[in-house]
Amino acid sequence: MDKGAGEKTEKPSSKRLRKARGEGQVPQSQELPAAMIIIAIMLTLWLTGPDLLRWIRGELILGINCKTSVFQGPDAFMNFAKARLIGFTLAIMPMLLAITVAAIVGSITVSGLNFAPGALKFELNNISPVKGFSNLFSTQSIMNLAISIVKMAVLSVVVYIYLRDKMDDIATLRWLGAAEILASISSLTFGILIRLSIAVFVIAASDVIYQKWKYIHDLKMTRQEVKQERKEEEGSPEIKRKIRTMQFEMAMKRMLQEVPKANVVIVNPTHVAVAIKYDPKMSAPLVVAKGPDHLCEKIKEIARSHGIPIIHRPELARAIFGTVEAGQPIPEALYVAVAEVLAMIYRLRKRL
Repeated sequence: MDKGAGEKTEKPSSKRLRKARGEGQVPQSQELPAAMIIIAIMLTLWLTGPDLLRWIRGELILGINCKTSVFQGPDAFMNFAKARLIGFTLAIMPMLLAITVAAIVGSITVSGLNFAPGALKFELNNISPVKGFSNLFSTQSIMNLAISIVKMAVLSVVVYIYLRDKMDDIATLRWLGAAEILASISSLTFGILIRLSIAVFVIAASDVIYQKWKYIHDLKMTRQEVKQERKEEEGSPEIKRKIRTMQFEMAMKRMLQEVPKANVVIVNPTHVAVAIKYDPKMSAPLVVAKGPDHLCEKIKEIARSHGIPIIHRPELARAIFGTVEAGQPIPEALYVAVAEVLAMIYRLRKRL
């Protein structure tokens, strides 16, 4: 018995992959969308940062120099708050759109577009407290926690190294004015985002490679599963043999039905039989049936019952049988030999 027959050593077939995608099982990475979001934030700040900075400066000045008329009544305050809310929404709208697009692109990049209605079905086990509690302390959960801790540690080190080198610049912030402080903080934030995006992108690329490997590894099949799937796709060997037998029998039946149309049957004398048909309108004599052994006897039996001459020409019978299929004309190399047999048949019939 093959010891490896029960081990999942074979790559998943296309059918297995399609079934998994249909059930909503696709490779997923939480790191790539996060990296794409950070990069989107960085690019948005780079493109719209000056405008956002001017808006923040304006809002700070407006807040510091706020007129007392704003607090004279509920309507005045609500109008003031509404205007601030609309301005805030418009200011951060490019960033929100960029984050949304980045999250979608990051997810599609790993798993591709996939609509799986089967994954939407309700299962009571999914909301089972017992199952949830067991998943909380599962090996996978512990691994995810460890990976998250390592990831946060790496990102913290990146931020620490960057801020450590900027301590002198940070120390001078207390001597700067509001505008200079805001510009310096923006520069520091942008520098942090650049380094974080690079670090997160490296982590995300590694995670994507791992998740795709894990997805294929989890869907691997045993040799028995591969054989069973191939059998289901191609059909049972017994059924295929039965179909081939039926097809052969039908073909033989159709061929034997052509024997009564033949002018002569050339035999060798018990192993091979070839039925030949010819009339002046044909360009060449036609082999309407042929067969060895049992089929040879069947052809001769039909020929006798219909009064078709049976001529013993062993070499000619073997030559035709080996080179011409049923339904095909006689080749030129055998014209003379076949013509002699046909001429002999015509002479015999005239004498009768």
